[in-house]
Amino acid sequence: MTKKSFLRLPPIISSGMVLQQGKQVCFWGWDRPGQSVRVEIADQLECTEADKSGKWTVYFKAKKAGGPYTIVIEGSEDRKVTDVYFGEVWVAGGQSNMELPLESTRDLFEEEIAHAHFPLIREFHVPMEYDFNGPLESAGQPSEWKPVTPENAPAMSALATFFAQKLHTDLDVPIGIIMTAVGGTPIEAWLPEEDLADKPGIMTELSSLREPKWVETIQRKDQKQIQEWYHRIATAERTLDAYEHWIEPAFDDANWESLTVPTTLKKTKLSGEAGSIWFRYTFDVPDPSAYEKGGLLKLGAMIDYDEVWLNGVSIGSTEHRYLSRRYPVSSDILQASGNTLAIRLVIHGNNGGFVSGEGKFYGLECPTERIDFSGVWKAKRVTRVEPLTSMVFFQYAPTGLYNAMISPIKHYPIAGFLFYQGESNTGNPSGYSELMKRMINRWRSDWKDERLPFLYVQLTNYLDVLSEEDDRCWAALRLEQSLVEQEVPHTAMTVSIDAGEGNDLHPQDKKTLGFRMASDALNFAYEKAVTSGKPKLKMVTQEGDRLIILFDCPIKGKSQNNYLEIQTVAKEWKSAEATINDNQIIVEVPKGAEISAVRYAYLNNPENPPFFSENGYPVGPFYEFL
Repeated sequence: MTKKSFLRLPPIISSGMVLQQGKQVCFWGWDRPGQSVRVEIADQLECTEADKSGKWTVYFKAKKAGGPYTIVIEGSEDRKVTDVYFGEVWVAGGQSNMELPLESTRDLFEEEIAHAHFPLIREFHVPMEYDFNGPLESAGQPSEWKPVTPENAPAMSALATFFAQKLHTDLDVPIGIIMTAVGGTPIEAWLPEEDLADKPGIMTELSSLREPKWVETIQRKDQKQIQEWYHRIATAERTLDAYEHWIEPAFDDANWESLTVPTTLKKTKLSGEAGSIWFRYTFDVPDPSAYEKGGLLKLGAMIDYDEVWLNGVSIGSTEHRYLSRRYPVSSDILQASGNTLAIRLVIHGNNGGFVSGEGKFYGLECPTERIDFSGVWKAKRVTRVEPLTSMVFFQYAPTGLYNAMISPIKHYPIAGFLFYQGESNTGNPSGYSELMKRMINRWRSDWKDERLPFLYVQLTNYLDVLSEEDDRCWAALRLEQSLVEQEVPHTAMTVSIDAGEGNDLHPQDKKTLGFRMASDALNFAYEKAVTSGKPKLKMVTQEGDRLIILFDCPIKGKSQNNYLEIQTVAKEWKSAEATINDNQIIVEVPKGAEISAVRYAYLNNPENPPFFSENGYPVGPFYEFL
């Protein structure tokens, strides 16, 4: 008769893991109550018993970087955890720009992905899970440690991987990344209930979230609504003449509207109302032999849901607007002339279409050729319906992710935190800094170390392509973020307004940001003499008809179109010209005017910022009262 095992380990304690060097190591798990448990690593052996709940915990002395080790665990079952290394471990949290995989950065880093062979850099992706009833002791879903290889890298966090590469190169030790980020999440999702207790609306929301039947009812209602909305559109389409032939090259689209692509649709003949619109584009391939190994169809970014056919063959679809469209095309689909691209685009709100601007290419390419599709397309508005009502994403709700994705890993020793979040709080930026300070203090308290380094990215430059105007909410949240670095010890903010794409919520250049964060880590976490070069504002003074903005290092840059604004005592903001003198930006003030404040880069999308340190680090946005 086989002995029944009750031994269970948290997913993070598994083969391939990286443990924090130089700190006491904790191993924990569950077994039968009262079960004796032995854990051995190298020359250390620790014994314990599972408590009444079945949980057991052992601690090991700190070790230097190195490996591989095998951990032997003996309880109701014998278990081995192999290929274990000691090195530096960082928790990477936040939302989609932290989570963004290397696969989504191929336009910039194709070579880096292809040659990503760093077996001693490993990532553990905490599965997305939420719970509103309080902190969990263990994540419920399985996961595993994965090394950075060409096969694994495309799915790994771009930002965290580039950060880890620089640390690995400079420190020459294994690096572990614990990825615990979820796209679209506000900061409240990463805080426990006690840190939100002074927010009455949140407490009321939590009462509902703790009712399982309420959550299930909302989920069923949302799912039904979405299915009915899409079904209504599809039903209307099927009644149209020759609809089944619209994807075919032979279909005659002469009576369709002509439209210049890329463009959003609100002010065109098609209008941007919710519903479905079909598009067709015909092109030739000058050199078919160039595509013997296939090609890549790039369709920038479309709003919102697309299905794509080429010469009648389905080649892909994307469910939402925030992903770049990259569809592989096999050589047998293409022909020398008369290739027809057909796109069914479903718009969820009151505008949609094709995102234009830098980095948004629409066309077919291979290593030796690029065919540009921008120009006149044929288009047909098929349906008009009421906008799709937003569904409830429960992973965005307060406390849920903290309880299920932060608390369960708090016993795992680490070197520090990486954080990239804030986009989902731009609708209400006031008070963000207070919430972020609470979160930092809570996470440090969970790991029992108030000095743990906390490195974070300030929001990059971005303006929603569907916005009618710049509401400056992103600018306001950037200033909230900057307060945290000023007020909380052992934090460092990475300025990113030069590394964004103003028309894309998910800019690809995560290498610049990862390397900047790594430089900060090397400086104050590892006490290495690495110069990040970030200019720090020291003071602003008015001397007659000049404002003197003083920095801690020399500044270089342009003097006009500089995003500098001054405010008079009458509360009027005016653009200001400036000159640079070594470590000073000197702003001209109208003769006799008394200035009450000066601000810089106070826009959602301050693209192409003008002021940098001598080694190319941008001056961060600021708002100073005199």
